Amino acid sequence: MQKRTGIVAAVAAVAILGAVALVRTTSPVEVEATAGVARPATQQATPAAGAPAATAVAPQQAAPSPASTPAAPAPRWSAAGALFDGAPDALGAHFCSASVVDSPRGDTLITAAHCVTDGDGTPPRTGMLFVPGYSDGVAPFGAWTVTAAAVDPRFVADADVEADVAFLTVSRPDSPPIEAVTGAFRLATDPGAVNNVEVYGLPDTDEAPTIRAGTTSQPSEHQLQLDALGLYDGVSGGPWVRDGDQVIGVTGGYEQGGSTPDVSYATYLGPDVAGLLARLD
Repeated sequence: MQKRTGIVAAVAAVAILGAVALVRTTSPVEVEATAGVARPATQQATPAAGAPAATAVAPQQAAPSPASTPAAPAPRWSAAGALFDGAPDALGAHFCSASVVDSPRGDTLITAAHCVTDGDGTPPRTGMLFVPGYSDGVAPFGAWTVTAAAVDPRFVADADVEADVAFLTVSRPDSPPIEAVTGAFRLATDPGAVNNVEVYGLPDTDEAPTIRAGTTSQPSEHQLQLDALGLYDGVSGGPWVRDGDQVIGVTGGYEQGGSTPDVSYATYLGPDVAGLLARLD
């Protein structure tokens, strides 16, 4: 199976509406956004200006074996979430995952290129919504509209699995940049073959994220591989996180992330990825 919902055929052009009033805004985590990195708060966090009011609750304890058992989202996952169709005050279905990465403007996401383009020469789609920290109907930081996308021309032209990564910009009326609200992961390029990672994604059939842990390998020059149980359709574009705050890849690449839920892939992020990110600045 491919780890996305079809190709984003469900993503229609979305009207950018005003205030966000979509679902419950009780936050499942307490977050401190410091130095552009999402990490657990050590004391009561002060909500960023423009962020929805939220009541923090202590996260559940992670399961002892995240490689085979679902784990509760940790506070740092405030910078990760899902892509939805619909409108800010009427969310549709979620179809891929994404995360906030540190950038000069503080408005940037990373996801898989196949989440936003078919790879047949048509330009990347925009107008869908990113909902960070989403879990079980809770959207603690509201919904953010995708306003621009940067995708490697090789993927746009021919769905090249060596270039299955995309950067998106998002905004929300009357709000500071998303990084100031949720924190952000750092982009780590050329990570090498062996990395201990946690992988985040929101499966199509679930309303709570899946987190799996394991050690990567590199079966080919342009692909990382992770053997971890239970990464189902919908987790495409979700971050592969090393050392708690570094994104070294996103689910995608070979077989759009893998044909089974127990073996996943990510395009290897080489030095050229930084240039792709710079196209949005």
